[in-house]
Amino acid sequence: MSNPNGDTTVVGVNNSPAPGGNGGWFESAEGEGVRGWSKNPNHGGVVGVNTGGGNGGYFESADGEGVRGISKNPNHGAVVGTNSGGGNAVYGLSDSANSIVGESQGAGAGVVGLNNSSPGGNGGWFESAGGEGVRGWSKNPNHGGVVGVNSGGGDAGYFDGHVNVTGNLTVHGDIFLTGADYAEALATTDPAVEPGVVVVLGADGEIHPCRREYDTAVAGIVSGAGGVRPAIVLDRQDNSAHVALMGKVWCAADADAAPIRPGDLLTTSATTGHCRRVTEPERAFGAVIGKALTPLTGGRGFVRVLVSPR
Repeated sequence: MSNPNGDTTVVGVNNSPAPGGNGGWFESAEGEGVRGWSKNPNHGGVVGVNTGGGNGGYFESADGEGVRGISKNPNHGAVVGTNSGGGNAVYGLSDSANSIVGESQGAGAGVVGLNNSSPGGNGGWFESAGGEGVRGWSKNPNHGGVVGVNSGGGDAGYFDGHVNVTGNLTVHGDIFLTGADYAEALATTDPAVEPGVVVVLGADGEIHPCRREYDTAVAGIVSGAGGVRPAIVLDRQDNSAHVALMGKVWCAADADAAPIRPGDLLTTSATTGHCRRVTEPERAFGAVIGKALTPLTGGRGFVRVLVSPR
């Protein structure tokens, strides 16, 4: 059936009272139930419009694809979803398998997410209640499983939580750590071992706060005082404290015996868990914990210490 006047060739209208019937019904035992063919680049082969709040189109298959889109034009998608009402352009729901699968047999990506709005949202959002939020898998040795690129000056990747790397980690560039020291986890069950305390090695193999001057059993200063966390911790374990090996930490100090000035060598004090200024260099061999970076003219308080090997 053809119509040379530009009007619709076939129109199906159903104005029966709600719930109403179909505007049209097409059925085939062997071919397509509906085939729409448009030779105009500005119109679709099949267009579904719903002004009553329901679906613009509904497709269901017992064995094959619910929807299959094929485009032979490199500038157009096989399936395009557009939503001008603020909702999802495409929504995929599956009871047991993948909700959306993108497969490319050429040089293009399997799935591409673009967001060009300003201030802008995410190019893609992936969330899982039981599995990985994102899993990237590459079978090419020259490409990464997951690659993040930021050309706007921000982070190429951001991870909140524990990051586990199996295999080698190669960094082309600098590593910036927010902590201020390099620490070792040493065993202790002593509740008096706290951040900023000077600790010594005990006969039980654990660390305890120092209790005498110029103690060569000194292990160092427990990191974490003043809200400054260690940048790297070696051998993390339960029932341990992080003792700074190198870097800058805040340390409990007693300046009653001698004022502490920047640049002074520091050692263990008779005041439990505190450091003091070295005034007898001959006794300090093997007992120096570092150099003072900030002063303490008298009494007890905290000084910033540049930790050095003992």
